[in-house]
Amino acid sequence: MEHVLITLYALGLPLLFLIVTIAVIWFIVLAVKRRKNHEKVGTSLRIAMIEGIIFLCIVIVWQASHRSSTLINDWEFLGKDINSIEQKYGKFVSYSKGEDGSGYAVLDTEKLTGVELYSDTDPESGYYMEFDQTGKIVKVYCSRPIGG
Repeated sequence: MEHVLITLYALGLPLLFLIVTIAVIWFIVLAVKRRKNHEKVGTSLRIAMIEGIIFLCIVIVWQASHRSSTLINDWEFLGKDINSIEQKYGKFVSYSKGEDGSGYAVLDTEKLTGVELYSDTDPESGYYMEFDQTGKIVKVYCSRPIGG
């Protein structure tokens, strides 16, 4: 299972475009076949357009919620309290809090995904969460090693 997740992570958007391309080719073949048999293509075209719109909406929501990494849902963290995240995922790799109460915390990406995305030798790679004076997470991003 771990290898499948890594493969999907590595393929990312190219895999998505491959699926869409196959679906479009399949629809064209189906439309030409029906056209040769003098069947109506309009119903199939409408159904394909509705399916395409639904698929596009799903892709847009997925991209919006997984901006930092395809394996981590950023919406799960944004707006949450930093202390509740620490209770759920354990001790942070790094934690810094300023005089005004705002700061950042870094989680190991392996704790979130169950898959080692980056090398353990790079201390700068991880899932960064910036929080405000109240401890509410306001920004998240995944720091990757050089070339990663």
